[in-house]
Amino acid sequence: MSINEIAADRRTFLKVAGFGLLSVAAVGSLAGCGTKQELVVSDSNSVKLPTFLKAEGFTPDLAGTAEGVPAAYFNYPANPVRTVTTPPLKGETFTAITNIFGPPPNAREKNPAWQEIEKRLGGKLDITAVSADDFTTKFNTTVAGNDIPDMMLNDGASIPDIIGFLQAKCQDLTPFLSGDAIKDYPNLAAIPELYWRQTVRDGKIYFLPIPRGGAAGLGFYNAKQFSAAGVTDTSKIKDADEYLSVMKELTNAKANRWAFGSTAFGLSTFHQLFGVPNQWRDDDGKLTYSFETDEYLESISFVQKAAAAGYIVPGSDAWTKSQMVNAFTNGQVAQIYDGLPAFFKSDGYGPTVPDSAPFLPFAANGGKPSAWLDNIVFATTMFKKNDKAAIKKLLGIANLLAAPFGSEEYLLINYGVEGADYTLDDKGNPLPTPAAAGDTTVPWKYIAAPSPVLYLPGQEEIIRKTHATYSNLIPIGVEDPTATLFSPTNASKGNTIKQPVSDAAQDFIAGRKSLDDVKAAIKTWRSAGGDKIRKEYEKALDK
Repeated sequence: MSINEIAADRRTFLKVAGFGLLSVAAVGSLAGCGTKQELVVSDSNSVKLPTFLKAEGFTPDLAGTAEGVPAAYFNYPANPVRTVTTPPLKGETFTAITNIFGPPPNAREKNPAWQEIEKRLGGKLDITAVSADDFTTKFNTTVAGNDIPDMMLNDGASIPDIIGFLQAKCQDLTPFLSGDAIKDYPNLAAIPELYWRQTVRDGKIYFLPIPRGGAAGLGFYNAKQFSAAGVTDTSKIKDADEYLSVMKELTNAKANRWAFGSTAFGLSTFHQLFGVPNQWRDDDGKLTYSFETDEYLESISFVQKAAAAGYIVPGSDAWTKSQMVNAFTNGQVAQIYDGLPAFFKSDGYGPTVPDSAPFLPFAANGGKPSAWLDNIVFATTMFKKNDKAAIKKLLGIANLLAAPFGSEEYLLINYGVEGADYTLDDKGNPLPTPAAAGDTTVPWKYIAAPSPVLYLPGQEEIIRKTHATYSNLIPIGVEDPTATLFSPTNASKGNTIKQPVSDAAQDFIAGRKSLDDVKAAIKTWRSAGGDKIRKEYEKALDK
């Protein structure tokens, strides 16, 4: 057996054609077992995180940073480096469960890329690959049958008692990865600390990170239209009043042009501009949720004011994604909210929308701008409890799969075998053959992956813009202080009790309800479980 179960997801993440990328992935969900619900702080102070070692032998066109700004390449490096010269396995077979996006790959016996990867591993990794929609059910079934794979995807969203499951079933990786111990796995050591901070629970390193870009950004704007309104750099906008004046200049309803339009009003943009906390704000162990803050009420009040003035496309809050993209592409709106990785894909905003650029933050109330670090990991990978020798072999597998961009292994995992799956253009960039679509979709990258990079051949200006954006956002980025904590109440009903607040805010902006209605919804959230969630997180922070 190899790929045991495959189901196509409604979203196709991997696109073979184009190969524009930031080494990231999408979503999944898990459910597990266990009974102990212990709340434990798990920040960078509770355990010594892995030592960061910059990958040797790689020279990007634009350097990354240890803090998480991704390196950038204009072309695939010549003479790719082989980072793993000795296979980590000696004929063994291990197992894994993870997500898959899109159609299934060609079978192992007909897949030269799969065969070459396992040759370099020195053994086999049998993967149960499941769509995000079916993952929880499959994982529950697997765990209930006590047939736990050696490596397991965890998106951190749906295991009712993650701490109990980790303690009962999963390997503490701290002795293998903490501090200088990670030097035995140099590709894993080349992943910056930003990502390893997400891997700690119960004061121990339980996961491997599958990195994303760090920050999702504040959306995109049409630089030509903004320039006509007097703005050549959005980070130089003085405050909310000046921004509102710019929105007025950008709007001409009779000409079918508006300043802003996005699904659900694109509130992430405005929340970040007004300094709303990334989920929770931690003031010396006292937590305040985002919509409990004055900044939240100020941000939605600003959007309501802009909507009432006619600067936001009427009805755009109910747009589908494709409607939003079309409106931005044809110039109907000058600004939208979408995630930063959507800028530098081969079919993304950068290549397809003239004059588009990432929106850089300013401080709506004056002072220093901030941004959310809300796109740090796709998911994490946990290991079943095993003997020391087996854990080292599994980490060896992960180390090979985490080979950095510019390596032989990265080229093999992402593009397949030269000749069969790709050819090289005159600058050394891989061009897919028809076979690539079937050979390169084995979900290795959803088991372990390297630090992200920026790469879109032939689009140097777009890569420069994207790198400059991450260089702006990452240093001012704000993490969610509860990201590595566990609240049983939040796990069971956190999303459910938040929804009425979101609904009230949308209705207020659209003119259907008042700000007092939003405040009443927030009060109801507290009594419905919000205060209990707060106490559980604060208890964890106090340990």
